[in-house]
Amino acid sequence: MDERRVQFIEAAMKLFAEKGYHETSIQDLVEAWGISKGAFYHHFASKEDLLLAVLRYYSEKMVADFMADGGEGTEKERFTRQLAAHFSHIREYKDFLRMMMSEQLPKVNPEVERYMFRQHGRLFLWYCTRLAEVYGEEVCPYVYDVAMMTNGIIRQYLFYFFFREEAFDADATARFLVRRIDAIVASFAAGERPLLTKEALVPWIELEERERKRQRERLVSAFAAVREAANGLDPKRANDVLEAVAALEEEVLGRNEPPRAYIVEALLLYLRHQQAPRLASALDALSQEMEAYQRLNGWEREPWKKR
Repeated sequence: MDERRVQFIEAAMKLFAEKGYHETSIQDLVEAWGISKGAFYHHFASKEDLLLAVLRYYSEKMVADFMADGGEGTEKERFTRQLAAHFSHIREYKDFLRMMMSEQLPKVNPEVERYMFRQHGRLFLWYCTRLAEVYGEEVCPYVYDVAMMTNGIIRQYLFYFFFREEAFDADATARFLVRRIDAIVASFAAGERPLLTKEALVPWIELEERERKRQRERLVSAFAAVREAANGLDPKRANDVLEAVAALEEEVLGRNEPPRAYIVEALLLYLRHQQAPRLASALDALSQEMEAYQRLNGWEREPWKKR
């Protein structure tokens, strides 16, 4: 993401946390940024658009920290380290969490509401996947119930440590909570009927699938915009650029496994070295869409699924 845009987002989040989203005006924002209102609208279509950018930026950072690989060891050891990382970052996101807790953000507009709903669903489904990996067949009949309990427990402890001023041990907290999850999994009687089923979670699952489809369409459009920008080059350069774009699109969207980072980086580096302003702008937009698509599809860990 453009460094200037990140600076705007970070400054806006602090204002929203201090004054509240609804009490912060565009005039407050442009004065804090030292820009004109015209410059504001160059970067963001509205205050609601800025809020969505703030939510996406910080939510994705938190999710990335939480869902990082977890290192070596058993699945339970890795899961414990993932929880510890989540708790250890709480101070880093203190202003963002304060903003989230002090405002009724879903009521701002339907797009914000959909995004927040999808993020809740995304985290819940991640818990389902990780719990099945940690506990195996034992938890599968009850995985949705265990995931709901796990999500609730971790959320409440996060709130507790958020308001607590003194330091705490994130590793010890994670180990303590995993022992509680062990007890929850062991508490289910053989043949006991779960409260939650896959059918009950269809809204979250379908929303996630729709978002994957929408994000893929955005990525396809971004590739098309890069090809269009290449048409402004001289014929020889345009042909070379179009070949590179085709190779990049095949690497990202045409394979049944994760894109190879070294190929993606090499092709992007070649394209950026063309020093054509219009092409550079289209490449920046493409890079942002690729990052979003990468996060949504879990290239870091999950087997690649062609959509």
